[in-house]
Parts: sequence; C-alpha cells; structure tokens
Amino acid sequence: MDHIFWDYQILHLDLKYTWKISRNSSTYKENFIATLHLHEKQFAGEAAPNVRYGETIELLELQFKQFVKSFSTDLLEDERSFNACLNGLALCQSLRFALESAYVHFRCYQDPHFFERYTGMAMNTKTLATSYTLPIMNPGEIQAFISDHDLTRYDFLKIKTGKEESAELIKTAFRYFNKPVRIDANEAWEDPDLLVKELEELKGIPIEFIEQPFASDKMAEYRYFKKYSPLPVIADESITFAPDLKEIKELFHGVNMKLMKAGGYREGADILLKSKQLGLKTMVGCMVETTLGIRSGMWISGNLDYIDLDGSFVIDNEPFKLVSENLGRLVIRSSKFFQ
Repeated sequence: MDHIFWDYQILHLDLKYTWKISRNSSTYKENFIATLHLHEKQFAGEAAPNVRYGETIELLELQFKQFVKSFSTDLLEDERSFNACLNGLALCQSLRFALESAYVHFRCYQDPHFFERYTGMAMNTKTLATSYTLPIMNPGEIQAFISDHDLTRYDFLKIKTGKEESAELIKTAFRYFNKPVRIDANEAWEDPDLLVKELEELKGIPIEFIEQPFASDKMAEYRYFKKYSPLPVIADESITFAPDLKEIKELFHGVNMKLMKAGGYREGADILLKSKQLGLKTMVGCMVETTLGIRSGMWISGNLDYIDLDGSFVIDNEPFKLVSENLGRLVIRSSKFFQ
C-alpha cells in the first residue's frame, strides 16, 4: 500500500453567542481533527470532546499519539483489524469516531458501496429538516434572539432548559416561535413528580418530546417518569458506546444517537437500527461541530423520526463549508471523501 501517515489539528471555534446548557456555558469550543494522509489526498474525521464524559483536548492528543504508535498500514486493508486496534486502546468515544470516520472516508473513496456494507444503512445525501437549538437564556431575551437569527424559518425549535424558569422559558419561546418545540434538559432535574407537574402547566403547547431530564444513572426515576410523563421521553446522555437498548426501552420512548458518543459510524448505525427494531423513536443529534461532523451525521440520518444537526450553526469561523442551510433544511454541498 502507498505510504501513509496520520496527523491532527486542533480547531479553535469561536461561537456566535454564549452556548449555555444546564451544566455549563462557553463562548468557544476546541475540536480535534484527525487526518489520514495518502499522497496528496487527506481523509479527515472530527472529534468534539465532551466534558460530561471526562474528554478534553489534552486527553485526545495523548490518546491520538498512542494510536499512531499502534498503527500499521496493514490495518487499513481490513475493517475488523482497524476496529480491533481502536477497541484495544480504550479511546475517548469522540476520538474513536474521528479516527474511524477518517478510515471509513478512505475506504469509501476506494469503494462507493463500502458505507452501506460497513454500516448496514444506505448513505443519506438528501436534504434534511433540522431543529434549531435555543440555549438557556433569560426569557426576556428570547424574542430578540428568535428575531435576530430568523428562527421561524425552521420547522422545530429545541429549547435548552435547567430547572429555574424552565416553564416560563418554554412558554415565551413558543409565543414567538409558534411552531412545534422540543425540550432538552441535559440531566437538570431530580424530582420526577415536580417535572410532571411543570409539564402539565405547558399543555396546549405542541411539545414533541423531552430529552434526558434526569442523570443517566437515575433508573428508578426514569421508570416512574415514563409512566406518568405527558410527553415522550428521549435518551441522550444515556446513549453512548454499545448501550443496553432493552433497558433503554424500559426507561425511554426513543434515543438520540450522537456519533461523538457512539464512537463510530458502525456503532451509531447499530444503535439506530436496533432501536427501530425495538419500536423506539430514533434521532440523530450532534455536539457543537463543524460541517465535517454534521455531514457525517447527515449521511447516517436516512428514515429517522427526528433530526437535530444544528451544531455548526453556532460557529462563527466554521472552516469546511461542507453543509449549508436553506429555509431550515440542511444541504450537503460536497460529498467528496477527501480534501
């Protein structure tokens, strides 16, 4: 095989506004790009490290160097060998996805049918209607935010909430958006009875679901809440590499699969396909990611119930321009596997 090598780049991504969720806030992100070089062609994958799982740029750098030491070119000939190498290193899932996706892009360049054979899913290249996410903010700021960002062009608005002022925030957002909304609590709640009571106050608002209201280890709370919740309950933080989907079905009505947490195209596809078989609703979501990562999410998003791939919209200096947005629809601008 031709001489190859790996390198990486750390992207400093300035955000257009403060990105605030229930557990933290930020004005910039640092993402990690792993690149497989083959002569003049470059096959890249993105990692968006998640502090919720102890991932940092420094840890990704260290693990990437460990991977390079373990890598040999013969691993590229067979996906089983390549994945065995990744699994043997106990990598952060976001880095595992960056490396696996760069490898998959290389194999797709060689064989246009590789993606479907590898994942069991046809590669989606169609436009997708995505939600737009409203970060946590003072309810008094919502009208201007929706107007300034022209959010009514989207069909759905996802609303980040904590416990404080969450009902007022949702009511205010719907007043100015006036279309279906989705609630994302990011594990902010502790008492399911209080949350049920709060959701009852929101009757009349077209809310599609509530996402991950409690910490991922609160099994009893989820069993109770699923029974009494007026809304479908979607798992997010509970969905990582190889989750127990039969247990997930007992606690939730659906899953939000993020490639950065699943650890790879194959792992993400497996979650989606098995969830469908179990009768769970399926969604593909994202972190704050460039269009490199968003395009990966689009490729694996055929025939799903919900799409939440707006992670590049908040980035002020997005470098790749692989995906654009038109009237709330995501459009793939380039399907090239290499740069």
